[in-house]
Amino acid sequence: MENSWFPLWMLNRHFQLKVEDPPRLLFYGDVGNGEHLLYPSDTIRIFLTGENIQANWDEADYALTHERIWNERHWRVPLWRHFYDPGHTHVERDFSVIQGRVDRFCNFIYSNERAKERIEFFHRLNARKPVDSGGRVLNNIGGPVADKQAYVARCKFTIAFENESHPGYATEKIIEPLLMGSIPIYWGDPGIEEDFNPDCLINVHRFRSFDEVIERVLEIDASPDLWRDYVTAPVFRGGRLPDLLTDEACIAFVSQAQRRGSQVPAFGRWRQRSIRYGRLALTRLTQKLRAGVGGLRGLSSQLLENLGLR
Repeated sequence: MENSWFPLWMLNRHFQLKVEDPPRLLFYGDVGNGEHLLYPSDTIRIFLTGENIQANWDEADYALTHERIWNERHWRVPLWRHFYDPGHTHVERDFSVIQGRVDRFCNFIYSNERAKERIEFFHRLNARKPVDSGGRVLNNIGGPVADKQAYVARCKFTIAFENESHPGYATEKIIEPLLMGSIPIYWGDPGIEEDFNPDCLINVHRFRSFDEVIERVLEIDASPDLWRDYVTAPVFRGGRLPDLLTDEACIAFVSQAQRRGSQVPAFGRWRQRSIRYGRLALTRLTQKLRAGVGGLRGLSSQLLENLGLR
C-alpha cells in the first residue's frame, strides 16, 4: 500500500484499509475497460487520477483529481502531492549543503518528445548557456542519467515544464527540484503559486516571453545572493502545506463520501456500462472478423453478456 497512489497510502496509514470483494469503497483510475462499473449499485466509486483527465460524473460518485474544485463530490489532489509526505519527506533548504554539491548550471531530463513548449525553451536557454539534457530526449551528456534526483541536486536550475498547461495540473516536475534545492523554471499550472511560495521558483507564467524568463535565469545565475534567496525560501507559503491539501482534508472528504453513499443513479451507471462494453465488444468483434475466427452467434452472446442483458 505504501507504493500506491497518495490518497490510498495516506488513508491506509490512518484507517488500515483492507481489500474486499465486493468493496464498500472502490478507488479506480483512468485505465481498464470499465470494470469498476460491474460492482453492485451501492458500491461507492471514487475516481482517482494524476493525469490531466476529468472525472466522468455518470460513472464516479466522487473524484480526487488535479482540478481546483472543492465540493461534496470532488476534492483536489494534484500529482505532486504524491511525492511530498509532510513530516517524512526531506526538503533541502540549507544553502551550505546546496552550494557544496551544485556544480552544473541547469538540467533537462525528459523522455516525452511531444511537449513542444518544453523543447522550445530548452533550445532557447541552451543557446545562451549550455543545459545538461540527461533524459532520452535531446540527450547531450552521453546517455540518460542513472539517478535523476542525484543529478538534479547538482544543478542550480531545473527546466520543470509539464507536458501541457492546464489550471491545477501540477506533477512531480515542480516538487522534485524543490526537494533537492534546485530552482524550478516552471511552466504548466498557471495557478502554481496557490500551491507553492513564489519566492522559491521561477514561474514562467509571470513573464511575457521565454526570452524574459531566460534573462531572469541568467541574472540569478550571476548573483550568489539571488541564488541563495531562492533556494532558502520556504517551499510553501507561510512554511506549511496549504490547508486544502493536507492529509486531514483528504480524510474528511473520503469519510464524508462514505457517509453520503453512492451519488450516481443506477440507470445512469448501467447506461455507461452499456456504452463502454458495447464499444469493447464491437472492437473484439471487428478483430475476430478480420482474423476470420469465431461465429456471429458466439460474439452476439458475448455482447449481450457484457451489456448485462443475460
